[in-house]
Amino acid sequence: RCPPVHQNPRYVAIKKNMPVHFICYSQEPQIMKWYKTAEDRDDLSVLDQSTPSYSIERTNTSINLTLFRATYEDSGIYVCDRKDLKKKEELHSCGTELRVMGTSSIKQVQNRNTLKDAIIIIQSILLVIFISIPILLFLEKGEEKKSPEEDHTYEGLEVEQMATYEDITPFRDMKAKWTVGEHPGEE
Repeated sequence: RCPPVHQNPRYVAIKKNMPVHFICYSQEPQIMKWYKTAEDRDDLSVLDQSTPSYSIERTNTSINLTLFRATYEDSGIYVCDRKDLKKKEELHSCGTELRVMGTSSIKQVQNRNTLKDAIIIIQSILLVIFISIPILLFLEKGEEKKSPEEDHTYEGLEVEQMATYEDITPFRDMKAKWTVGEHPGEE
């Protein structure tokens, strides 16, 4: 819940080494202070008097905070609230978030984009290779099972020709045992 103060702006993203100006409107600016905290930390910094990196100005209706040259360490949430607060939980949730961004030249941005494009192309090539090789190997194994004429299991073995029953001479002239003798139906 926001106290009877109005902070302006609510969110700021600036380049490194740029100045930034926060305004906090209040009916009693003399009892208000600027605090700095972050979403991922529980510590609380009190900004109560001007330093070489920032200045605080009070008027009859506002308390203003100016950061002269913002650095990455200045990123955080700036809250204008009453004096003598010790914990982050005591602050109201209507602060101003400051995000300090890096300064990149057009050449650096182009180089990063070229590098990203090269990585994407390499990943695509590797993806095609690692998907197609197992598929090709699987298809080759399937083709081997389907074609029996390519079966070379007995390659190099000679088939020995055996004589048939008619080719054996001692048995050719003899009459079969069942042709001579009694017939089972005869007595």
